[in-house]
Amino acid sequence: MIAVRQAKPEDAESAVRIVRRSITELCAEDHQDDAKTLDYWLSNKTPAHFRSWLADQSNFCAVAEIDDELAGVALLHRSGEIRLFYLAPGMQRRGAGKALHAALEERAKEWGLEKLHLNSTALARPFYEALGYQSTDVAKPHFGVLCCQPYEKILQTLRQS
Repeated sequence: MIAVRQAKPEDAESAVRIVRRSITELCAEDHQDDAKTLDYWLSNKTPAHFRSWLADQSNFCAVAEIDDELAGVALLHRSGEIRLFYLAPGMQRRGAGKALHAALEERAKEWGLEKLHLNSTALARPFYEALGYQSTDVAKPHFGVLCCQPYEKILQTLRQS
């Protein structure tokens, strides 16, 4: 059973552990175990930073739980930028990513946003493309050896008749 809810300050330790493990373990193909890239990518992934992101009213952060275990974390900024989207190792392809994304989309619509945008690693591109994201430019270097592909998704809005 997947449950998605808004993140709370007491989630900070577990959420950051997921983000850091996801980057270190699941994104190895992207960062190529380059120490400088990893150090830079992980530098703000701390419980203190996480709590500050939650305190910022311009952010919406959601967590997914599978069988009462934290499985993923995602953060949407009011600008429409998805700034965090990570699953714990072993939790991929179980529906948590889609459920997290649905929560972000719902909040984006509540905020009146017309589109979402993000920078994707090569590894995550198929996931975002399956959700309807379109590439908006060529991949660009980020954090050293890492390359990020800019994507956006136009949100479907309910039309009133």
